[in-house]
Amino acid sequence: MAGEQSPFVGRYDGSSFETAMGMVVRPDGTFQWGISVGSLDLRAKGTWRENGDFIVFESDPKPVSPEFIWKGTQPRAQDGPFLRVVWAGSGRPFDYADVRGLCANGELIRSSVSDQGWSPQETCDRPATIQLFMESYQVLSPVFELSGEHAIASDETVTFEFHRNDLGLLDFDGVTARLEDGTLRMESPVGAMTLRKVETPAG
Repeated sequence: MAGEQSPFVGRYDGSSFETAMGMVVRPDGTFQWGISVGSLDLRAKGTWRENGDFIVFESDPKPVSPEFIWKGTQPRAQDGPFLRVVWAGSGRPFDYADVRGLCANGELIRSSVSDQGWSPQETCDRPATIQLFMESYQVLSPVFELSGEHAIASDETVTFEFHRNDLGLLDFDGVTARLEDGTLRMESPVGAMTLRKVETPAG
């Protein structure tokens, strides 16, 4: 159980070249973790408990994942894009998304969406499916089949809204780690991590 006598309590450093990472496991049963590498910043917080030789983390509160929402179609302006992505609430262009999918003629779609939107290359006769994603933050929309309720006419632009929700806050529910010679070895939602204990904090 959590407490001052637990060997897991302490501050940990997992920093390396071009990566800053740290974690604090407190005797009151709470934890915080964070990593910064390049333009990517991720964090987690919640509670922890001991389970034999392992520590088990739970997010509290549970983060709400960011998402791309199909907003609808409107008549396409001259030289307008096939699709565009905007921030929910403000309607400002969102230019951190990528799109992938399949064209009716079998051509693959994979491209970035600029602040002006996105249109398929000439080799793509007609997009048949599309999916939006942010690879760095592991945000992925459903695959949209462009027929039926999601059909897009040749003279229309489809708009998606990006809802940031808890962008950058990872869900640590069920993440486990083992302490070996002062080193915490953990399988996180973004891969294996090694953090060295640097101090035992006061309660």
